[in-house]
Order: sequence, then C-alpha cells, then structure tokens
Amino acid sequence: MSNQRMSNQSFVRFASELVGEEVEVITNNETFTGTLEYVGSDHLILVTRVRGRRVRLAIRIALIIALFRLATGRTFTL
Repeated sequence: MSNQRMSNQSFVRFASELVGEEVEVITNNETFTGTLEYVGSDHLILVTRVRGRRVRLAIRIALIIALFRLATGRTFTL
C-alpha cells in the first residue's frame, strides 16, 4: 500500500472523529470554516455560509492541506 493511501486513511479516521464539530479546512486554493457533516474516502461535506446562505460544500480530500477543529485546535496536516 502506498504512503499516500496510508496518509489518506489516517486523515479519514481523524476527520471522522470531527463530524458534527466546527472546523476549518485549508485547501491549496481556499480556506473554509463550518460544521463537518460527512467524511467519505475521497471527499468531505462541510456545512457553511456563503453570502448569508447555508450551503453544503463537497471538498476533495486530495485538495486538503490541513483540517483544524476550531474549539481545541487539534490538527491533521497532509
């Protein structure tokens, strides 16, 4: 199994523990904050607000640089 695959599995396990929590997701393009709703094998769903409207964003795990739990500062960096 490749190191990238192992890293993704570790990230998915870590992120799954944060479902329902307020998080900050840093990607190589943008930073998002909101409630983590779902973690899949290749993406996660974040509930956030865009221009005052509640939206659900699907973010590819391959694009994520770091994920922070806002309350405690726990982090996982790929």
